[in-house]
Amino acid sequence: MPMGDDIVGRIAAVEREKVFEELRAKFTDAQDGLETLKSKIMSLGEVVERKEETREKSARVNYAQTMLRSSLELEAGLREHWYPVEFASKLPVGSTRNFDMFDIHYSITRTDEDTVFCRDDSGDETTLTMKEGLIWMYPGSQTPPEIEGGTLPPQGYTVHAELEMEVPVEHGLLMENLLDLAHAPFTHTSTFAKGWSVPDSVKFHAKQMLSGSWDPYPIDMAFDIPCMVNSKIGLVQIGKAAINLQCDQCENHLHQLHVCIPSGEGKTRLLYRMSMDMDGLKWTKNFPGVNLLWRSIAEQVLSEDTSLVLGQQDRMKRGANTWKNPVSYDKLGVRYRRWRNSLDSGDEKEKQLALADVKRKMSAGELFHIEEQQ
Repeated sequence: MPMGDDIVGRIAAVEREKVFEELRAKFTDAQDGLETLKSKIMSLGEVVERKEETREKSARVNYAQTMLRSSLELEAGLREHWYPVEFASKLPVGSTRNFDMFDIHYSITRTDEDTVFCRDDSGDETTLTMKEGLIWMYPGSQTPPEIEGGTLPPQGYTVHAELEMEVPVEHGLLMENLLDLAHAPFTHTSTFAKGWSVPDSVKFHAKQMLSGSWDPYPIDMAFDIPCMVNSKIGLVQIGKAAINLQCDQCENHLHQLHVCIPSGEGKTRLLYRMSMDMDGLKWTKNFPGVNLLWRSIAEQVLSEDTSLVLGQQDRMKRGANTWKNPVSYDKLGVRYRRWRNSLDSGDEKEKQLALADVKRKMSAGELFHIEEQQ
């Protein structure tokens, strides 16, 4: 190869290398620019997300503080509903039962299998009827509507316990507590929530991890007007609930009915019915002393709840707003309180909206779905 060609080749190689270096430098600059742009976009996204979270939280807080209010007073509109006041199984023919409701003393007497009479302490008769194994009373002054019912356990379930207990708290606060599934891992660690982990949406910010309905606990729950909580829990074995399954995916189930009767200001008379669909337990229904066992378990669960509610009630008496800082999984409690606040509001549209809002059962996944605004 002639010397001139070799020099030209070397010069060309040097020039090519310079071009490659310039291209590599430009590519590196472009990469740095993209990383910077990506970082800015991510930072902007975080700001937007924080703003959205703040806006959602502000919307919930604003709604709660302006629209929801808890009180020890019993709204007049509460009277215009049917109330279960006793289990039919607990009132044999010829027997009489005394109880308080809305700070009025009542006496009910069963004269035959299908007939029950009721009088208040002034001697006035009150409307009664029997349905779904319960004795229902209408304490209002308007024409009683039809009883919607829906208190019976699903078909194939065996009723194992029907209990009555007096609770020294306002019935609405007890209702909200029963409708609040999020407190279960914290207060019921020795009873039905034993072994339940604290769900991520309760722990800390988990919006990025959750999408759609997430079922940390296998529970379906509903508020039934005016004072009932209907719930079904999926079980893997006796005394142990399943985790991270939907309720209907479980083989066995526990069905509960809580009826929170407003005895008076700051007082509740609780009726509790417990049923299960486990064939292997049917033989225990008539086992001597089994009612004492179920009552002991129910009282233990209730005592765990009562300690929380008594604290809420004390703060409310001292002027605190129990709805000052609602969270996303307060959905059922919000629906209950909205319905109750609407009773004496005089706003017919709000009454209809609140009524429509409560008539839907929710799974644990829907309760913990934090992206839904309230």
